[in-house]
Amino acid sequence: MEKKKHTISIDIEDWYQGIELSNSSWFKYEKRIEYSVNLLIELLDYYNTNSTCFILGKVAEENPKLVETISKAGHEIATHGYSHEKIYNQNPVIFREELKKSINILQDITGKKVIGHRAAYFSITKESFWALDILAEEGILYDSSIQPVINYRYGIHGSNRLPSTICTSEGSTIFEIPVSSFPMGKFNLPLGGGAYLRIFPISIFKKLFKIMEKRDENLCLYLHPWELDNNHPKINLPFRISLTHYFNLNSTIKKLSILLNDFKFYPIKEVFQDEIYQIELRRKSYKL
Repeated sequence: MEKKKHTISIDIEDWYQGIELSNSSWFKYEKRIEYSVNLLIELLDYYNTNSTCFILGKVAEENPKLVETISKAGHEIATHGYSHEKIYNQNPVIFREELKKSINILQDITGKKVIGHRAAYFSITKESFWALDILAEEGILYDSSIQPVINYRYGIHGSNRLPSTICTSEGSTIFEIPVSSFPMGKFNLPLGGGAYLRIFPISIFKKLFKIMEKRDENLCLYLHPWELDNNHPKINLPFRISLTHYFNLNSTIKKLSILLNDFKFYPIKEVFQDEIYQIELRRKSYKL
C-alpha cells in the first residue's frame, strides 16, 4: 500500500537568528548555516526526501550559492521573511517591504516563483492577522504561520489545526497549513517538530502520528538546520529560550531519521497542489 503523503519543511536560518538576539549583533556570531544546511540536505537525500525550505531573506542575500544548492537538490523554495522579526512587532508597511525584498532575493537566485510563506516565530496571531491580506496581495498562495496552540510567542487558540482555506475580512483567500498538533480535550498538543521533536520521546511522535494518519490527516513536520548541529556555540540566554534551543540537540538526527524512514514526506506545494491551485484560480477569477 502506498504511504500517505505528508509534508516536511525547514526554516533556513542560522543558529543565532532565531533566539531573539538583536539583528545588529548577528555579525558577532560564528556563521554555521552552510555546514548545518548541507548536513540536513544530505540526510534528506539519503531518505530520498524533498522538503519545503522557508529561507530567511538575510540568509539568502548572504549565501546565494547555498540557495542554489537547495533548489537544485529538488527542494521547494519559500520565504521566511527577511529579518526574522515577529510580524506583530512590525507595522504593515515594514512587513510588506521586507516580504517583497525576501521574495525578490529568492526569485532572482532561483528563477522560480515563490508562493509559500512562514512567519518568524509563527507570529501571525490575532494581533497580526492583517498580514494574510498583504501575503495574498504580494502573490503568496499558501502560508504556514498560524499555530492552533497556546505559546508565549505565538498561537491562535481555537484556530483550525488542519490545513484549510482562510477567507479574510478584506476578501483575500490563502491556504493555511499549520504544523501538526494533536487534539487533547480543549487544547492541542504541539507535535510539528522543532523543540518538541527533541523534547518528546520518539515513541510519542510515532504513536500519535500513526493515529493522525489513520484519521487521514496530513502530517506537517518542521525543523531548523541548526538542530542537527550539536556543536554550534553555547551562549548565555534567558532560561526559557536556552532550554528549548539547546535541549537534546544530539537526538535530532536519530529521531528525524526514524520519522523519515517510517513516514513519507514531500514539499508542501506537492502535497497540497490541488488546494493551492484553487486559490490561484479564485484570485484570477476575482481579478476578471
